[in-house]
Amino acid sequence: MSQLGWKIDLTKCVGCHTCTVACKAENNTYPQSSPLVVNGVDAEKVNWRTVVEKESGIYPTPRRDFITMSCNHCNEPSCLKSCPVGAISKREEDGVVLINQDRCIGCRYCVWSCPYGAAQFNVTTGKAEKCTFCAHRLAVGLEPACVTACVGRALTVIHNPHSVGEAPEGFADPTLTQPNVRFER
Repeated sequence: MSQLGWKIDLTKCVGCHTCTVACKAENNTYPQSSPLVVNGVDAEKVNWRTVVEKESGIYPTPRRDFITMSCNHCNEPSCLKSCPVGAISKREEDGVVLINQDRCIGCRYCVWSCPYGAAQFNVTTGKAEKCTFCAHRLAVGLEPACVTACVGRALTVIHNPHSVGEAPEGFADPTLTQPNVRFER
């Protein structure tokens, strides 16, 4: 089986969130307009791709890292194993993990089981959602929207990734699900 995955160059991501915006625009995720923080509380939202910001170091050498994250389309997806109705599947041809919206009952087991926070609950539909690797774009020979929009070229699609590489601090143990992501510095 061929397996698609992500290569994330941590030295190139500048935290512009263009990948997040491109994903939201391409997949029309909830809400369709960007959510604002209201009275210090984040609005309800579903973002299939996000940018995690990490600060480290101390003066005079502080450091700020940006990590673009979404579903890692794992070899052993915990979301698939946790779904009680079989709504989650892994495609044989490319390893993309998908949630069948017609079968999903909104139990949120997949949301709770994913160590990367990829699956999210949509309060409007009452169902779980996550990155589809832009399967509709792959079907016509295009790359995912987040990849084509990345201005720093920090995000690329790779085939058969075999290691996580130098994972950023706080990244869940790769032995849990065997994520298909390779980090580079």
